[in-house]
Amino acid sequence: MISSLLDFGALGIFSAFLVWQHLQQQKRMDNLVSSFQAQLKEIDAGAEQRIEIMRERYDVVIETTRERCREEKAVLSAQNEDLQKQLLETRG
Repeated sequence: MISSLLDFGALGIFSAFLVWQHLQQQKRMDNLVSSFQAQLKEIDAGAEQRIEIMRERYDVVIETTRERCREEKAVLSAQNEDLQKQLLETRG
């Protein structure tokens, strides 16, 4: 094979070099793609965990806010009833 390449002179050797270079570059690209895909999987797994943590925090905030609103509503209802009683007492 080498003698066939040498028969074509510099162009034969250059052609062989280009083939070899292409094969080496392809190996590098395959490794790079594989590594990149592994990184994407790690990022995706981390994103799911972060989203779940944010959801838990959000649920706590919503529940706290709802509880506070229920308490304030109860206080306002009690004050409203007291004021209505006082108003009725002052009229009657």
